[in-house]
Amino acid sequence: MKFIDQFLWFLLVLVLLACRAEFGLLPTATVTSAPPTVTPSPSPTASPTPTMTASPTIPPATASETPPPASPTEQWNTYRNYNFGFELRYPPGSRLTVNLPDTARLDLPFESGTNLVEKYLEINAQAYLGRCLSPLMESLPPEALTLETLVVDPLTFTVASFSEGAAGSRYDWSAYAVYDEDTCVTLDFVLHSSNPENFPTPPPPFDAELEQRIFLQIVQTFVWLAP
Repeated sequence: MKFIDQFLWFLLVLVLLACRAEFGLLPTATVTSAPPTVTPSPSPTASPTPTMTASPTIPPATASETPPPASPTEQWNTYRNYNFGFELRYPPGSRLTVNLPDTARLDLPFESGTNLVEKYLEINAQAYLGRCLSPLMESLPPEALTLETLVVDPLTFTVASFSEGAAGSRYDWSAYAVYDEDTCVTLDFVLHSSNPENFPTPPPPFDAELEQRIFLQIVQTFVWLAP
């Protein structure tokens, strides 16, 4: 009898529960949904600001040092006088026609086709006795000469110039005199020309300035030899 009562009570409870569930009387669990998790989008990465890198400065090309051109006289022939202790150089194409202890003659090349007959250098050396004159100067009065001074460091030359004519020929000469304690040397340059009227067909006159350029170049090569 007791078991039947318990069963009835249990059945009654089930009916009541069923009714409450039917009519929403049972407590319902409140489900609280969590707020959506917002994943922050990664902030855009700023592009790196390009850095201007200065390119290395390239030094301007340095021109290679060009040695100064050699003097043309370095390739010339050498006249040397051991008796009086000096030397000089003379250009190719010249001829040494006289070579004595105290004098020499060099026939120099010149432009052909003009009235110039010959061009030469006479070299004279003697003991210095207080004055140094070219043999070409000795017979002429001082007032007839044009005298100048030429300095070719460390030497000083006295330069005399003169022109004279004879029998249809003309001689224009320049004498360069230099001396030291013992020796006098003169370099006498001569331009021998002919009167154009002496030729059936008169040739053009020679260019005196052109022909005389070589004189100074030869003088500049003069040196005293070491004792």
